[in-house]
Amino acid sequence: MSVFLATVPAGTQLYHGTPSAEPVRGLEWLAFEPEHALIFAQPLSLHPAEGGGEPGEDTEDVSEADATPLGHEEQQRLGPATGPANANVGYLHTYTPRHDIHLLYIDGLSAGKTNNGTLDSQDLLILNFTTDPRDPFAGEIKRARGMCELASTLWEGKIDGIMRMEGGFEIILCDFEKHVDRTDLVAIKASNHYTGMFGDWTYMRAITARYGGIGGGRATLDYESFVSVFANPRIEGLFENDVQSDYAMPRLQNVNRTDLAPIRDEITNMILRKDWDAHMSLKNWQAIADLVVARYSEPLHRLHTDTRARLDSDAIEDYLADLLRPFIDYTARNSTLETRRCVGQIIPAQGGAGLAYLTVHAITYHICDTLLAALSSISSNRPEESLEMVDTLVKYLQWTTWKDCGGCPEGEICYIPIWPMGTHEDHAHPRCRSEADARERRGYWGFLL
Repeated sequence: MSVFLATVPAGTQLYHGTPSAEPVRGLEWLAFEPEHALIFAQPLSLHPAEGGGEPGEDTEDVSEADATPLGHEEQQRLGPATGPANANVGYLHTYTPRHDIHLLYIDGLSAGKTNNGTLDSQDLLILNFTTDPRDPFAGEIKRARGMCELASTLWEGKIDGIMRMEGGFEIILCDFEKHVDRTDLVAIKASNHYTGMFGDWTYMRAITARYGGIGGGRATLDYESFVSVFANPRIEGLFENDVQSDYAMPRLQNVNRTDLAPIRDEITNMILRKDWDAHMSLKNWQAIADLVVARYSEPLHRLHTDTRARLDSDAIEDYLADLLRPFIDYTARNSTLETRRCVGQIIPAQGGAGLAYLTVHAITYHICDTLLAALSSISSNRPEESLEMVDTLVKYLQWTTWKDCGGCPEGEICYIPIWPMGTHEDHAHPRCRSEADARERRGYWGFLL
């Protein structure tokens, strides 16, 4: 539901898997993790025309698809690729940008081919089209072409491609020859654990290692200017949908298309006013948001879940008083100043007026104000009211830290639904799982397109 401007620095290693050794030309897909690209670096013998997601009987659509160099998903499903290839090996290509590449990052699991709304931001907001069930590869070729067409026309060449996430993070790069150089080519033998497009356990370990982000400075976001559907007060129907989850999920399917038009214009304006050559000092609002979570995640979780502590109002009062002690002058109580001190401990005084500042400030203010009010209530012998405030705050925040598995034993990962894997139980109650325990867990993402 949010889109950002992103930069991948020159020299960053990116990967592309294919049964062909030929260099890529034109529009194509790149992966940040080699294990992601390895799924598609399989010998031709493992790219069967049958059972691998056949595009269908519409020969006109298939020939149109064949005319374009294919991305990771399409290589897997179509079978033999053009160009010289060895039927016994696949190829892992390494590409590096010859200059910083400028991308539009679509937040969320925006490369997941599901009917749960993962593609709404692209299809309904950015492109304003409806996919046809007969479109090959869940409309991925049409989608990629459409966004690259916008990049070269309406967006005046200021965007080189699109960054998304399915399992791993990926880039749809609109013109390989213009932006990247191939720096390595490795012939890959078939994996003994090859499981088709879903990858193997090494792939799962690689992508779950990125829960905290891509890492290594391989991609940076401009938090000073981004666009979010959530920031538009006119939007109605955002949570009126049939997505099955343990809490409400947003979709754009029931949002009036005319209400999306101004947000679409915001995205274009954000892109056109961006000066990629300007060396501006940008605040990392993600790091600041992480500080808020780091300070208040554990205390809120304890206050919400510790049954024994919740029965002891004196203990709760002491705990809140200790947590908020730096912000309270007991010789001159002033709720406004106390909240201001609490917020100012993390939020820069000169934060600006951007959406990121307003969002992080509003959330931090809400946390500080609620906790101070909870302390006041319990000090006034109203413990039930105090705990209700905390419980409501926890329900509102829904921080992912409260679903973290903690450290997993060697050989296991914190298993959550990542397209196309996972169950509703895995979303509601993630836990550490081994390869054997995680196998064939499906269902959260609904019908896979």
